[in-house]
Amino acid sequence: MPHYFFDINDHDLSHRDDEGSKWPNRDAARAHAMRILADIARDEARRHDRLHLFVTIRDERRTVLAIASLAIACTWLD
Repeated sequence: MPHYFFDINDHDLSHRDDEGSKWPNRDAARAHAMRILADIARDEARRHDRLHLFVTIRDERRTVLAIASLAIACTWLD
């Protein structure tokens, strides 16, 4: 089973995944990265008017395979 690493970056946090985890395929790794983004956004969006999150997916050779991102913003119009 392939081993993937999920590095997280947002406004307050930069975390390099040094342990990684096994996922059956790229689609499962992508889904995991998207869940990470949703979980962080759920907590962090309460404290920020703008939030831009990234999860970088690396393989066992530490090669970057994909970058998942999520941007959330609230702008008052008055």
